Amino acid sequence: MQNLSRLSLLLLVAGVILVGANAFVLSPILGDVARDLDTDPTRVARAISAFGVATAFSAFSFAGMVDRWGPRRVLSLGALLVAVAQIIGAASQSWQVLAASQLLAGLAVGVMLPATYSTATRTAAPGQETAQLGKVLTGWAVSLVAAVPLSAFITAHFGWRAIYGLLAALSLAVALGFALRMPALARPAAEGLEAGPRLNPLQALRLPGVKRILFVCLLFMTAFYGSFSYFGEGIRAAFGGGAATAGLYVMYYGIGFGLSGALIGKLGSVRARRAMIVLLLCIALNYVAMSFSLGHGLVMALSVGVWGFLNQFGLNAIIVLLNRAAPAAGGAVMGLHSTVTYLAVFLGPYLMSFVFRQSGFAPIPAIAGGLILVSSIFLLLSPRETEQG
Repeated sequence: MQNLSRLSLLLLVAGVILVGANAFVLSPILGDVARDLDTDPTRVARAISAFGVATAFSAFSFAGMVDRWGPRRVLSLGALLVAVAQIIGAASQSWQVLAASQLLAGLAVGVMLPATYSTATRTAAPGQETAQLGKVLTGWAVSLVAAVPLSAFITAHFGWRAIYGLLAALSLAVALGFALRMPALARPAAEGLEAGPRLNPLQALRLPGVKRILFVCLLFMTAFYGSFSYFGEGIRAAFGGGAATAGLYVMYYGIGFGLSGALIGKLGSVRARRAMIVLLLCIALNYVAMSFSLGHGLVMALSVGVWGFLNQFGLNAIIVLLNRAAPAAGGAVMGLHSTVTYLAVFLGPYLMSFVFRQSGFAPIPAIAGGLILVSSIFLLLSPRETEQG
């Protein structure tokens, strides 16, 4: 095993921040981009859809490259491709070109995320996988807390194209950092892990416990994206105000998520199935509490912060369990994880859209809690082999 230096770990965090910023930055400025491109926001939103589709496809089809090429090459080339996509996005004169740029970014991200997660867990000291992964996952919180207000500020003062120009410059810097400072890690078989032919995602799917963990992941992520997609509109309807009010509550989520990432190593990891079931039940209860907290500012803020805090534990546990299920095929199983995650990006908002049109946001967290409850029951009734992964 080769431990990462502090700089290499910071590069992994920076990579996640860039991926998260690219994913989150467009939502709060849809109207501005649409006006500049002389189209309507729904067409600009297709750029987000293109990113999600490409990420899911790439994660399923190409994540095995992580195990064949190694993380240094995959991450540096991936970040370089993201930079190219963001330059194209900054120069786009139509929503179709913007969507094409996001499709290109998604192809890169679909390989970068599996490489990042598998590297974080594979290089951690024994028993420290959760703590190290928690630090890397904090990049999502940073991008969430920073991307939403910064995108609005930069758009107001310099135009939306400046955002993608800035992201492109940062992506180039991260790509250079990966190329120069990320160690060339040994292949899994060289580390004493199970030798044999490289597994593709379909082969990894047949490993004991993997399907069960991925099903829990699908319900977990569908609940999150189904709720988060309409969260801003729900907050604005409940408390009034504009994007700033919604952004404030998004920040509460990010603070909770980031705080959990900072503490997860000290609080202990969630690895045993029983602990995972308890965690899922707590998340389900908090979702239900959110449904009843609308209109009560302080209580809602607390519920949203707890939402972020618990979700960090849940996401961390799913990734660690998947890597334990297939230590010699980390890239393949993390590709499956990213595929399922970005399937939920579509499935969650689509399913919850019917609820939102009929009843608004209030029932959505309760339904999300129901999905999490189903995942906990499924895990409770599943064979013991799940605990191996």
